[in-house]
Amino acid sequence: MIKTALKASGRSVAGLVSAFTVCAVAAAQPQAVGHVSLVIGAAHVVRADGARESLRRGASIMVGDRLETTANGHVHVRFVDNGAVSVRPESVLEVQSYKYDTQNPALNEVKLRLDQGTSRSISGAATEADKSRFRLNTPIAAIGVRGTDFIVQSDLSGVRATVADGAIVIGPLSADCTTGTLGPCAGEAARVLSAGMGGLMAEVRAGESRTRLVPAAGTVLATVSAKRDEANGQRPQGETLTYSVNDRTGADLLTIASDRRILDPNRPADLTAQLVWGRWTEGASPNDKIAVPEWAAAVGRHYTGIGNGDIGLFRANQTQPGNILSDSLNATAEFKLTRAYATYERGGKSEMASVDNGTLVIDFARRSFSTFLPLASASGGSAEVRAGGIVRSNGTFAVRDSEQLVAGVVSTDGKEAGYLFERSAAGGWFKGRTLWGVIGGR
Repeated sequence: MIKTALKASGRSVAGLVSAFTVCAVAAAQPQAVGHVSLVIGAAHVVRADGARESLRRGASIMVGDRLETTANGHVHVRFVDNGAVSVRPESVLEVQSYKYDTQNPALNEVKLRLDQGTSRSISGAATEADKSRFRLNTPIAAIGVRGTDFIVQSDLSGVRATVADGAIVIGPLSADCTTGTLGPCAGEAARVLSAGMGGLMAEVRAGESRTRLVPAAGTVLATVSAKRDEANGQRPQGETLTYSVNDRTGADLLTIASDRRILDPNRPADLTAQLVWGRWTEGASPNDKIAVPEWAAAVGRHYTGIGNGDIGLFRANQTQPGNILSDSLNATAEFKLTRAYATYERGGKSEMASVDNGTLVIDFARRSFSTFLPLASASGGSAEVRAGGIVRSNGTFAVRDSEQLVAGVVSTDGKEAGYLFERSAAGGWFKGRTLWGVIGGR
């Protein structure tokens, strides 16, 4: 009986040991964090252990997997928290971390890395409670989200991103923005891009240490009516100019800095400046301080062709005809708002509008500009001018669509700029004009 009991006990111990072994092996197996919902063309996954497999619909995706697509390959992955990524042709995306705990959301963590190519990412439930638990890294930049659907492209020239929903924060990798952390990077080098900033994309160029917001590829900047200084000195006649923006064309549109605020932008004109607004009419608006009579603006200056039936912008040292921008102007210049005048007009009535502060950046190397200008009035509420486009060789720039117009010039030395604007809001229009000076006096 004793031997029988020992044999039975031995069988039980052996069975228990075998069960523990099976459990240990099962526990060591990587857990799927998602599955492939679509495959078009040829695509592969390189597992954490180096094994390489062709991807098929329904295939499991684990932490450590690298998804690689060929020239005709396209893969969609749906994750356990209902987040998703789309890996487009000739791209490489790695799932570096994916933790989703419904009972303890503080432990959630999503980290992806796009080594090359293009990917679309849609945030899921894992980062719903805390957006700082998400990070997408590229070789030169990091992207954090604020509840987002965005597309990012990475190649040797840099990283570009657009947003379809929500917002992202993108910053260049540095000692203050490393791949080992989660969430968005802070600091002046990073920029916020939201879906509301229509027509813009974020860009970090290779070798540069800050993020730019530029017009998105393919943006068309329509026609604008400008005026021309006639040789016989008569009143300017109408002229139509057409501008467009090609892939990656544009200059910075920088986040507003609070220390750039000016207390009263509607200040008297500086008659020693290169750019001065001159009014065609005899009488001045009682609230307009920045414009002077045409004859005063024309002393030592020429009409630039930027204006309307009431006012025009005059520039010193203007070469006519021909180009005025020197080849030595080949850097990016950031400008500070120095003067502004704005009204809000609706139903035949006009009221004063405020211009809080703004940003204007001109990339002379690429001959492009971008600007941001917040506006407000009692009847019009708040609105923003956001525009970007090409700077012509004569120093003029202009863009127009159904909601806004911006038309302006830069001085011959690239240190001053000015533009008039119109922006629709609440059934009416904000209208006004600005003057800018380069920051640091370059």
